[in-house]
Amino acid sequence: MKNWPWYRILVFFGFLLVVAGITPGAYVLARLSVNPNPKPLSVPVTLKQGTITSPEFTPAASSTNFVELDWAGIPLRQTAVDLDWKIVTGDGSVIQQGALTTILRGANNVTLGQYQPTAGQRQKVVLNVHTDTIGAGVNATLKVGPSGESVAFSNDIPVVVTWALWIAGPGALLLIVLLFVKIRRERSDAD
Repeated sequence: MKNWPWYRILVFFGFLLVVAGITPGAYVLARLSVNPNPKPLSVPVTLKQGTITSPEFTPAASSTNFVELDWAGIPLRQTAVDLDWKIVTGDGSVIQQGALTTILRGANNVTLGQYQPTAGQRQKVVLNVHTDTIGAGVNATLKVGPSGESVAFSNDIPVVVTWALWIAGPGALLLIVLLFVKIRRERSDAD
């Protein structure tokens, strides 16, 4: 009867588990490197009465983008924001529009709306501020992009980490145990 090389088979199986466990994570990181800036527009704006036009930007993907205003600090509790907004293409066609009339009550972020962009199409945001925003609320940052800093991170990372723990973890443990077995055998053979 043939003696199987169990040690080599187990080492191969351990490496296979580690590779299978880290491959989805490598895929997610590669996908994120294609679009490292999920916010194609992030520009400071002063919310004074009048029209504000953002610089042109190009969304990288055609997934839903959100139009948001962020404040570095928390504006006064009764800061009023009253404006209309629209997303326009380079030729002036309106993609999406909306209005916002609200009082900030301890919030430092307001979502104006969302829209479905065409990837690669040049766009800009036009804000029509009806009344001056007072106090710390006057200086904001206009952002356009997927909600959160990275949709892929928020959706994929928990799944990838769980997969790695359940698949690559046992493979790594198997390799560590086999390494200790090999060291122990070499020491016992030397004695």
